[in-house]
Amino acid sequence: MNPQLAQTSSFRSRSWRLILRVAVFWYFVALAKTIYDYYLLKNNNGEVFEFINWLIGSWVACTIGLLLLGPFIVYLLYRTLRAAPYWKVLSYLLGGFTLIALVADMVAMPVIYALDNKVAVYGKESLAYAFGYLQTPNFLAVYFFWLLVTVLTVIVILVNEKYGPGMFGKLLMGQYYSPKREERVFMFLDMKSSTSIAEQIGEEDYFNLLKDCFADMTGPILDNSGEIYQYVGDEIIVCWPMKVGVEQARCVRTFFGIKLQLQRRAAYYQETYGVVPSFKAGFHFGQVMAGEIGIIKRDITYSGDVLNTAARIQSKCNDLGVDHLISGPLWDKIADEFPQGGEQVSDQIELRGRQERIDLYRAL
Repeated sequence: MNPQLAQTSSFRSRSWRLILRVAVFWYFVALAKTIYDYYLLKNNNGEVFEFINWLIGSWVACTIGLLLLGPFIVYLLYRTLRAAPYWKVLSYLLGGFTLIALVADMVAMPVIYALDNKVAVYGKESLAYAFGYLQTPNFLAVYFFWLLVTVLTVIVILVNEKYGPGMFGKLLMGQYYSPKREERVFMFLDMKSSTSIAEQIGEEDYFNLLKDCFADMTGPILDNSGEIYQYVGDEIIVCWPMKVGVEQARCVRTFFGIKLQLQRRAAYYQETYGVVPSFKAGFHFGQVMAGEIGIIKRDITYSGDVLNTAARIQSKCNDLGVDHLISGPLWDKIADEFPQGGEQVSDQIELRGRQERIDLYRAL
């Protein structure tokens, strides 16, 4: 499978699933808010609106928001603005949301007015009503309510991006408060010749080089459902739940996707830093203990022999003259995903600190 096509397909699929989940959430919120407003007015002897008409109008506004804000969240916030400062992300979000709120009002309110009064949907009366609604306190109340909903949506997306899909709910429910055993695939990714590069270009440029590299890597990692576990100097540790990591060999295809992305950006790196970075990777899987750790700064931590083994496998790349190494047990699970096969680089090699010997492979 072509890594570029696989990533594009994966990103599109992930984007559509994201927009679908946001749509379901927003339509549910619109329904709940309409029910709440209706019975609040009814129980307090207020002017009760036509429930169905307002619900239709709310869902029309949600649809406008999804059509306009959805691409912003997925393609800008979720990808392009990922490496931007938070103030810039918030500024874009606030500006985009305000513009969309105005558009949604001018589209949805004429629908509600027309349904209530049996007039043309976008006639003079309906449009005048929509424009007048912009100047009422009700519009501001609705504006800030949906701004809060949008911010909450973005926060959930960012948490899921940091810890992996579905992790927000697990953290919220405290599923990692007590340690739990999981089976995971790990990739230890390290920059080649990092010491000599740092000496060549200086500390500040080296830091910016790492920042650019990690930003470029994020797309392929997310496209293959990877979870960024840690940044350690010039090293990045990525992991997958076992089933996800071995399916379509996503763990190894992530590495190929990263190589492809850095090759695409070779001219930029050469012009900016005078070097084109390259990375080496080690892959292994096994049982780990997973749980929340920390008080002030909470994080999910994994502990287990599999991490040490994956790190030592990666350290053998230079010795064996390859850019990636896969443990024999992991290769047995993913070999069928590579039509061109693989190469056994080492037979029963001894890893530092381990008595057990292990076969090492690379994918072709």
